[in-house]
Amino acid sequence: MAKDDIPTYHILTPPDAEFLTCGGSCAIFSYPDNSAEVAKVHSSDPASIRDLDIEKRIYARFEAAGYHPNIIRCLRIEDYGIHLERAEHGCIRAYFKAGGGATVDERIRWSQDLAEALQYVHDHKIRHGDISGRNVLLDSSRNIRLCDFAGSGIDGSKPTVWAESGFPHPHDHEARYSTIRAEIHALGSTIYEIMTSSQPHGSDTEQGLVASWIRSGKYPEVKDVVLGDIICRMQKTWKFLTHQNSKNAPLCGLRILRSR
Repeated sequence: MAKDDIPTYHILTPPDAEFLTCGGSCAIFSYPDNSAEVAKVHSSDPASIRDLDIEKRIYARFEAAGYHPNIIRCLRIEDYGIHLERAEHGCIRAYFKAGGGATVDERIRWSQDLAEALQYVHDHKIRHGDISGRNVLLDSSRNIRLCDFAGSGIDGSKPTVWAESGFPHPHDHEARYSTIRAEIHALGSTIYEIMTSSQPHGSDTEQGLVASWIRSGKYPEVKDVVLGDIICRMQKTWKFLTHQNSKNAPLCGLRILRSR
């Protein structure tokens, strides 16, 4: 592609807002006079508009059903994007990298709360598609909040997003459609990140190598990790579900954690 053929996209800055960061195909803006709110704005890229339209539909569904306490709330919807609650500590990945700590009890509670939030998402016919520590926020009350439904799957549609390295299901079809099996796989990897403050297989390992490890069944050692028994059982569940066709099996990974 010639340099002149590279498309240029634009983002509208909401009134009184300041650019904060980029999130996927959208931009996040903060408000100097309102630390409890952010705006998520699409660019002029059709894919960005499409993904945020999906998130608008999902938040409308959550609003009608009643929000789960561990999911970030949408405060209002505008043509250019959505306004969301702001979690004081940001995502848990950045929180841990900055030296933030947590007690063992907090980490266990966060893992349980994340499983419950994901169950709520699934109950409303949505597949997140990109569950990981970068999409789990920590609020001022030290509760975790699942976020970012731009491009998620809804009512059986294929998500337009893909889980990051270390989190996708080993089978491409499962990963691409973000099946329940794939969501459980990503949940287990995220629980590992919550409990250890580290991403599975690290953050600097080449993506192709990580993918080959996961396809061959090579996962981080968890025998000395709190909740390691849960993570290990979920790993076995992922492998079992890959080769079975039980209608009741997909939810067992969530039930394992919820019944602990």
